[in-house]
Amino acid sequence: MFRRRAKGSDASADAAVEPPEASSPPPAEDASGKPARANGPWDVDELDGSHASHERPRLDLGSLRIRVSPGTKLQMQVDKGSGKATGVLLMGEQYGLQLMAIAASKSLPLWPQTRAAIAADATRRGGTAQEAPGPWGSVLQLSLPATAADGTTGVTPSLVLGVDGPRWMLRATFLGRAAIDQALHNEMLAVLQDTVVVRGEEPMPPGEILPLTPPQPAEDTNADASDDDSSSGEASGEDPVGSPTAGDPTA
Repeated sequence: MFRRRAKGSDASADAAVEPPEASSPPPAEDASGKPARANGPWDVDELDGSHASHERPRLDLGSLRIRVSPGTKLQMQVDKGSGKATGVLLMGEQYGLQLMAIAASKSLPLWPQTRAAIAADATRRGGTAQEAPGPWGSVLQLSLPATAADGTTGVTPSLVLGVDGPRWMLRATFLGRAAIDQALHNEMLAVLQDTVVVRGEEPMPPGEILPLTPPQPAEDTNADASDDDSSSGEASGEDPVGSPTAGDPTA
């Protein structure tokens, strides 16, 4: 949780939080009707040297390869039941970005139905979900009720978007200040755009999370990859949409 309101305070202060504006207009759709990814995020098969960012090293996390800003802390989120890593959390002071790579079909984009499921889950939990335009189509602005350890209540703001790629979807959740502060949002958006997804050839049902592995050091990477920050650990329990697979259909 990154922001709370004191118990009894005016709820209207948080009810009208606006999501950051997209850093650029939504790109044109390609021939299949899916939003184009001319500036990322990338599929591993697209790293052909045609873009300047392809030449710079990234942290290898199995199904995800990422490059982050200096001082950013990285944590692998682990499902308590299976023991498998389900997501990557990049953290700064009072903000974060959660990334999850999810298998999809060849023909149908996964984000539209995932978006609907996330919105329904947020409503069920007593929060709100509003759609807004984003760089790859519609995004979800979420506001969920939360209670701190000291008993104070408030809301947790987040912004969730999905990017459909070839047989995968990359889900990104902007947490805390990254969901409401334009400068921080743009910084985390750049990380998302520079991310590479490694789908692999193994058959997987749509909605299944692609496997992640602990980070392998890469030359000149900027991530704060110390043992305390980048080692596998249990999910914090503050996922704005519940469990790692919430809203990801498996049918």
